[in-house]
Amino acid sequence: MAASDEVTRGMLGDVRVLDLAEGGAGSLAAAILGDYGAEVLKVVARDPRREPTDALPGWLVRNRSKTLVHADASAAADRAEIGRLADSADVVVVDTLDRLTAFGVDADSLGTRRLVVRTPPYLPDGAPWSGEGESAELLSAIFGLSAYQASYPGSPVDAVYPYLVQAHGVWTATCVVAALVEYRYTGLGQLLTVSGFNAAAVFGDPVITRPDDEPDPDRGIGPEGLNPMYTRYQAADGEWVFVGGLGPKFSNLVIDIVGLRELLDDPRIGGRIERLWHIDNSRWVMKAFQERFMTRPAAEWVELLERGDVPCVQLAHREEWFRSEQMKLMDQRISLFDPVLGGIHMTGAVVDSVTVPAAVSATSGAVTVADAQWHVTPGSPATARPAVDGGQGPLAGYRAAVSGSYVAGPYVGRLLAELGVDVIKVEPLVGDPWRMQGFSLNRGYRSIAIDLSGQDGKQALGRLLTSCDVVVDNFRLGVTKRLGMSHEDLTEDRKDIVTVSVTAYGERGPLARKPGYDVVIQAAAGMMLAQGGDDEPVPYSVPPNDMTTGVCGTLASVLGIYHRTMTGEGQHLSTSLATTSVFLQSADLVEYTDRPAGRWGGRDFAGPGPTDRFYPVRDGYVRLQTAVLEPEKWRAAGIDLDDTALRSDPVTEISRALASCTRESAVAKLTAAGVPAAPARRASEVATDRGLHARHLLGTFTALDGRRFITNDRLADFARTTVDTYFMAPGLGEHSVELLAESGATAEETETLIRSGVVIDGSPIDITYLPPYR
Repeated sequence: MAASDEVTRGMLGDVRVLDLAEGGAGSLAAAILGDYGAEVLKVVARDPRREPTDALPGWLVRNRSKTLVHADASAAADRAEIGRLADSADVVVVDTLDRLTAFGVDADSLGTRRLVVRTPPYLPDGAPWSGEGESAELLSAIFGLSAYQASYPGSPVDAVYPYLVQAHGVWTATCVVAALVEYRYTGLGQLLTVSGFNAAAVFGDPVITRPDDEPDPDRGIGPEGLNPMYTRYQAADGEWVFVGGLGPKFSNLVIDIVGLRELLDDPRIGGRIERLWHIDNSRWVMKAFQERFMTRPAAEWVELLERGDVPCVQLAHREEWFRSEQMKLMDQRISLFDPVLGGIHMTGAVVDSVTVPAAVSATSGAVTVADAQWHVTPGSPATARPAVDGGQGPLAGYRAAVSGSYVAGPYVGRLLAELGVDVIKVEPLVGDPWRMQGFSLNRGYRSIAIDLSGQDGKQALGRLLTSCDVVVDNFRLGVTKRLGMSHEDLTEDRKDIVTVSVTAYGERGPLARKPGYDVVIQAAAGMMLAQGGDDEPVPYSVPPNDMTTGVCGTLASVLGIYHRTMTGEGQHLSTSLATTSVFLQSADLVEYTDRPAGRWGGRDFAGPGPTDRFYPVRDGYVRLQTAVLEPEKWRAAGIDLDDTALRSDPVTEISRALASCTRESAVAKLTAAGVPAAPARRASEVATDRGLHARHLLGTFTALDGRRFITNDRLADFARTTVDTYFMAPGLGEHSVELLAESGATAEETETLIRSGVVIDGSPIDITYLPPYR
């Protein structure tokens, strides 16, 4: 395919995608491919825009950038047409393989020639709830995410947004693009499975990562968490301010700006700043902070904190964020014309490229399957495939370097390793400050620790980066230029290099140069207010923006690789926490005439309705989810509901009827009644689930001190090109010597760099487990 054609359609402008998915994750994955130029034919039985329901906003987001195709699986002629389209597609997306069977398509045969992508709601062989349908809420409960969320009573909390469906969709799209690179070179198809559990493991890595003998942490700590310098406070005017004083530098700044340095003299603190957020002290320390914040209005506190360069923000509602100047300048509020609904606004693409920008479009009007045709021609690579040298994964033979710290940036490398990329962690001599707390995010890397303040370090790193296909950073704007690592600097030695920046607020707009963490963005984007509803704002304990931005940074990397494969051209791409914040809320931000109200949470949010929420049972909680309550079926299954009480107060009556059950018996009875239900598992239950270990979804390793740790393992299953390595996290500078040698440095040059303190020759990591900090 010619480069000019690629630019016209987008980075995936030669790709044909047949979308047979009925659930949200597979549909969203196909929509993301469509955002970047792939031609996507979406097969449906009916157009939901003609009979709108409350689910329509989400459907619009997950089916944009597609051509709608009407087909009836019961009609032989339609089945034949679907077979024709599937056989001439590059990618076929389904929730389960039963969907292909319904259209008379042989999945095994098709998988030898095309990329067959399935996105089962839980595991490939089914979900353990009635109906086995897609449910972010049931998946969150059974994976342990709901129980991990901090609350006042320690009960599981329902996320107001379907985070796991969004994460499932974008991670699937990322895996598809990686598979497409290999497919273009070999012409060989394969079955790619990205399950709901895979998505939960990607999104919920902090939940699973733990020593195998570690007790579950106390989550009844209140939604504000434990760190007084990293939470939200109500100001004198009733508005809320989030303070992002994470780490020693910002923590000390916050203490001084707020004027509470004397707290360190308290004998309970003993001058040790980390004692301020110890569980024995955090409550009274936060009370002192809250009293101080009530002395000024929110805007004054933000001004004072920003003057000290502390990440902070006044909390806003999601609609304010979506309509802000920042979102408009980042192309995250776009106007489209829908052929049925008319003018609509929705969020933009998750990865930004100035060279080959995304082109989001509204879902087309529907055509019959007999009239459906492909309009793009699959291309051929313009570059030679890199030497695989025995590597595994669809991207074996590629190399990436990642510079940055904390969560989102480093997580890109962990996910690229899952796809077969040789990944290098570039660290300062002091190391990534989050490398211990977040060691699992750094699994799969090799580490070089190098001082970039002088020319010797910059030149040594420059030689190493020249060997990389992708260079990722998550610095603030301007830092890569100062370090000699900007896209312009790197292209002097390698014209086709792909660079990716992962920032807080993007690379354009009035906020672009501001620092920011996940929870700062949760506060700015309206996520905290939505979760808390009419009560106080609630931060989500697992960092949704961080974890999902790591996936988006990985997507940016593989899009750059695919584009270079087909055109020979490198480019700079970017994504941000701010972009992710609207992506995760996208269904609730779509604007069109007469759209239904968006989601809204509450204090210790158990769920949105009487038959769509958590209920306490004798040994914990269960999560049930059904649109229709049929008391006679419940009674037949052994759940004694009183109709009069049910009409008066359904939550109280269902609570009474389930209270004497165990989790196991409650789920069994609800399943017998045809009600989808799952137990609210704790992290320890999930982490020690032998069935998940047997499937290599979870794995274990022994630390240097002999303690055994549990982490996630495989995050996707590529039938022909999967990775079967269990990844370890590197020690600081553990691979400096071998990486310098690979870059062409002589032993003498390397020894000089080590002796002069420019490079650290490190050793394997000695892991100390640090429990949740919020």
